[in-house]
Formats: sequence, structure tokens, C-alpha cells
Amino acid sequence: MINFIIGKKENIDKKDKDVSYMKILENDGDFYELRKFKGKIDEIYDSCLIKAENVEKLRKFIDKASNFFSKIIVLGTSDKINRTVLEHKKTWALLNPEQAHESDRDYDSYRNSGLNHILCKIASDNKKIILISLDELRNTKQLGRVIQNLRLCKKYKTPVFSINLNEDKSDLKTLFEIKEIERVLMKGEHFERKRINTILCA
Repeated sequence: MINFIIGKKENIDKKDKDVSYMKILENDGDFYELRKFKGKIDEIYDSCLIKAENVEKLRKFIDKASNFFSKIIVLGTSDKINRTVLEHKKTWALLNPEQAHESDRDYDSYRNSGLNHILCKIASDNKKIILISLDELRNTKQLGRVIQNLRLCKKYKTPVFSINLNEDKSDLKTLFEIKEIERVLMKGEHFERKRINTILCA
């Protein structure tokens, strides 16, 4: 489980050691603030999350973000975006690949989960991480897609982590809630379990 807070580090104490602070990048204006803190970004943010609707914008944002962040996460919004993230040398993780087909119907034999055996192999070969936000599991269709992705990640040895993503620490799920959700997700599946300081400081 990785705890992500959207926003700057403020009044951090020892209890925050398992929390990562994230900057959202979805338009050019989001980079203006970063220029003021160049060289000190790690004192303010631990990672960034890029939201892009096309590959051209995604590549541009990854190149810009790499000047500030070592941990670049991209939200999965289409099959092309998902593949680009997993192939790109400067990205760290793909978040919620199933969102690439959020409004699409599933097929009879498989679900539109945003991952397949080819993408999982690419992720494994390129040492990319798949992140699944527990806050986005809103219905059984999404849950089914996530479980299918867990099976694929297990088969192709692709690292996958559950994350707790919110704008305020008080909104983060409790340990009990997390365990209950993971119990459903992990039933018969494989979920990597490592402390945040192990994977964020690698």
C-alpha cells in the first residue's frame, strides 16, 4: 500500500513517513510553479502524476517533468497512452490502466481492462510498476477489470501495488478499510506488499 497526498509537503512529522506528496500535471500552467522550486522539488513533492489525453501531449509532459521528478506516474486514459507509458524510459508507473475503457463495454470472453499479455510483458521487461487506486473502485465492473489485471500481472511477474490517493490526510482510508478492500482484490491473486520507503527511495 502506498499513500499519496495530492499537494505540497507541509508540517511533516514522523507519522508522515509512509506518505508521498504528489504534483498533478495536466496543463502547461502546472509547470510554472515547478520552475520556481527547481533544485528543491524533493523538499516539496515526492512524485508527479501526468494526465494527458493524447500521446503527443504525454511525451511532451514526460520530457518536461523529467527535469524535476525521478518518479513520474501517468494515469491510464487510453490503450495508446498505456503502452507509451510502459515503453518510455523516463516513466516510473502506470496508474489505473483500466480507466482507458471506463465507458466501454466488456467482451464475453475478457474484460476491457487496459492491460493484456503484451503490455504486461513490456512492463516487466522495462521494470515499470502498475498502480491501482483503491479510491477508484466504484462498481463491480471496475473491480472485475482490476482483478483481471492482477491475474495478468501475476502471470507475467509485473510489479503491482495498491495505492491510497487523496487530497487530504484525513481522507485516507483506514488500515481496516484497506485490508478489507485488499482481501477482496487479493482473493486468489498476487499483490506486492512493500513499504513505501523501499520503493520510493530505490
